[in-house]
Parts: sequence; C-alpha cells; structure tokens
Amino acid sequence: MNDAHPRRSLSPRFSLLNLLTLTAVVAIGAAAGSAYRENQALVQEHDELLALSSRLRVGDAGKLNSAAMPRVADDFYSWNVHVPDGQDYELRLGVGEVSENGVPRDFDRVAIPAGRHRVTLHAGDSPDEEFRFVVYLDGEPVIDRSMGRDWIPGGWSSAGGVNWPPTREPAPEPLQLSSRYYKPKRDFGRGSGRYFNGNSDNYVTRRGYRLWIDDPDRSYPPASPFVGIGGASQIDGVGLRDGMRFQPRGRGPYEWWFTRPSLETRDPVLQVSATFIGTDGATLTSQTPAFESWQLRSGPQGENALSWQADPPQSARSAFLHAVLAAGAAPQPVVELRWDTSRPDEVALRLADTPANDRISRWRLRFVRGAEQLWRVLQVGDRTIDAGNATDGESTTPAGDAIAIDPEGGEAADTLLRWRAKETLPLQIVERTQPSYGGIGLYKGLPVMLGMQVPAAMKPALKVQLLDEDPNFPGQPFPSGAVYDEIEIDLDATVREWIWLRAEPMEMPEAEETGR
Repeated sequence: MNDAHPRRSLSPRFSLLNLLTLTAVVAIGAAAGSAYRENQALVQEHDELLALSSRLRVGDAGKLNSAAMPRVADDFYSWNVHVPDGQDYELRLGVGEVSENGVPRDFDRVAIPAGRHRVTLHAGDSPDEEFRFVVYLDGEPVIDRSMGRDWIPGGWSSAGGVNWPPTREPAPEPLQLSSRYYKPKRDFGRGSGRYFNGNSDNYVTRRGYRLWIDDPDRSYPPASPFVGIGGASQIDGVGLRDGMRFQPRGRGPYEWWFTRPSLETRDPVLQVSATFIGTDGATLTSQTPAFESWQLRSGPQGENALSWQADPPQSARSAFLHAVLAAGAAPQPVVELRWDTSRPDEVALRLADTPANDRISRWRLRFVRGAEQLWRVLQVGDRTIDAGNATDGESTTPAGDAIAIDPEGGEAADTLLRWRAKETLPLQIVERTQPSYGGIGLYKGLPVMLGMQVPAAMKPALKVQLLDEDPNFPGQPFPSGAVYDEIEIDLDATVREWIWLRAEPMEMPEAEETGR
C-alpha cells in the first residue's frame, strides 16, 4: 500500500542563516573568553600594584614614615608605619571639632615603640554605630572612642579630608595618617528638588577626627578663631573662621563682599557699594573712572600689607581698606574693618582716624542685589515693613526711584535694621522647585537674617529701592511680589563710630509633613 505522504528526511539541514548564527556565537564566545582573560590579568596587575604601593620605603630612618595599605572594607583603613629609634612617640586619635587650622585638644593616646608596625582604623561613623572609632596597633585594639548616636543626630551627607595645619614646631614633625570632617545631613522634606548642596571651605569648624603619630610631650593651642593669620592666603577671606569675613576681590571690582562660609556657601551674604562725598563736592563711587582697587593693609597709613600674627592671641582684630586711585580729585578713603570673637555674627566698619578721611563729609552704604536673596521683610526698630506694602505707610515717602523710610531712632537711640526673605527653606530649593524663579540666580546658602546697627550720632537717613518686575522678563511682575533690591543708608562722615553689620543663621524649619 502506497503512503500518500512522503517521509521527511532525518538528516540535518544547513542554511546560510544557520552558518551565520553559528559563526556569531563562536565569535562572541571567543571575545568573551579573551575579555575574561584580560580582565583577570588586569585584576592581578591591580592587586600587585596595590601591594607594591603599600610597601613601606624608608628614605630617612630618622623620620616617621607611612604607606597606606589596600582597603579591605569601606570603614577600615590601614597603614604600614616606621617609627625611628632614639625618640618616644605615641599614636593619637582626636575626635571632636576639626578644621584646616585646628587639632583636637581632647584625644586618646597610646605609646608606639620604634620599628615597623601596622596601624588600622575602624571608623564606625554612623548613628547606628554610635560614631565609634577603634584604632588597632599590630592587630590589637589600643584606642576605642564612641561619641554616641546624637553626635551627628541625622548622620552626614558628605565628608572630606583635612590637611595638617602649618606648624612651626621643632622636629620631630608629626605624621598624620588620616583625617575626616563630616557635613551634617539636612532634612528639608521629601520630594523632587528638595535636596541641599552646600559649598564652604575647610577652615569652618566641623565634627570629625584626626589620627596621627606625635611627640608625647607636644600639645597644641586652640585653633585661632581668625582666618588670615600669619599672612596666609586670603583666598578664603579675612575675618572670623566660623563667622563673618571680608572677601578680597583683587583689582577692579568696587563692591565689598562679606561672606559667611559656615552658612554652607561661598556666595556673599552682603554686597556693599559705598559712596564717599568730599567737602569740596568730589565723590568716589563705583562709577569713578580713576578707581583701581581696594587694598587690605595692617594700618591706617597703608605702609604694610595685612599680616595678622598668631601671637599674642587676641579676641579682636582690625584690617584697613585703602582705596587706590590712578589720579583725579576723588576722595581716597580708608575704612577700618573690625572683628570681635564675642560677636561672631557681625563685622564692624568705620572711617578710620586718619587725615585721608578728613576731607570726607558724608558717606553712603548701599546694600545691593537684594533680589538674589528675595529681601521682602524689613524691620526698622520695632516696625516691620513688607516690600509689597512699602509705599502704604505714613513713615515712607517716595524719593525719586527710591522710597525714604523714617529710621525712627531719634537723636539718642541707635538705628537698628534687620531684613530677610520670607522663605524659610534655602533659596536654592525655592529656585529648584518653583519654576517662576528660574534664571534669577538665587543665593545658595542656608537661610540668613541680615542686619545693621548705626549710632544715632551719625544721623542716618534710610532709603530703599523696590524691584517689582522680573529682571528676565521686563513688564512681568517679579515672582511672588516685589522685593527690596537695594537698601541705602546715608551717614555723617565726621563721626568715626562703629557700624555693625550682621548675618546670622535663621531658624531651620522642620521637614514639612506635606512634602514627605
């Protein structure tokens, strides 16, 4: 009987597609094998380099030496160290307040004998681990310091190393093995854009640690509260380490910048443009063509560049700003700046007692760029004036483009001014979460309250400039209403009393439940 259906062949069939697929699979396998072998070789070379880098080479047997070892875990750090003969040494761990120019005065110590050793630090730097730091010497625990979970209650957001401060101590020099500072984590609620990016410098005091080897008889004085000691670089400003500073700006810029890096920003908290009016009517302003620069000097005569000395320790220091002009009849004022450790939120200024200032009759301080900080609340004595209502009060009167405000200090009482934004969140978050502020370039630091105290004898006169249009879109209202863009105070220059400028941190808001 014939089968109506032909039988299928059981022998394999190969097509061009089959051959191409097989070729691709073989090629991929060969490439993967080659990559794996190359990776293994690289891993081996990496391990060999790490081992080589951790080998301790002692160039001078009479000095302390160290070499970092490969990390075995994120929270373990190890070093091979050489301790020379003929001198006692101790291993020290200081946990507490650290900065670029400060060594913790409270530290744990243990003797470390001459020879080669392995030092290991376990940094349990989280609230769950109660910020516990353990130091091992040749595998044995020798220092154990726990700071408790409330040392940095919410934990930290970022950390960094701190250089050993410049020292004039005689040999032997200390050897720092490790250091770290911690920036506390700040909670401004959850949601898109509600993170905070701080930017300051290592001179600001923070919590952290230093691990080092030192002479057992050596101690260190408290870190100076001032920045600019010993003619150090003024790139980070001059003034108080954790308070107000003056920021030199080199040749050209006229405005004075006052910063406060402890507010987590290098942005100026105050920008001041001063006007000086001579008895002959000549003026010095930001528009004076002959102006060249403001130079910091140690004294009112201007012979020497500013160079504060560490000794003797002082609680107050002064610097002198000299106006440098190419030529012309404009006044050449000398302004004295003063910092006092008992007033860390403030810096004082006045016209210095020098003949150069005798030809100045009046001067004006104009605080500018208020739109960048959204100045909307101005307090004059006990009175609060909202920028949106600045033209409504009986004590305010139009004065050209400006509004004159009665300082209400009277002839006996000092004039007290304070001004701020209404927002309690950092303005970088406001700018990020409210599109209407995009492109304005708001202040990047933590919220700040600004202020000024002016002696009654200087007969102050107060004016403000409002900004009610969006600077990026003329004709459109400024987002969320008018702001004080400038605050100007006119003063009697013949009175050489101190004016105190203030920038203090505002109360931090609790994280908003609605934003979580």
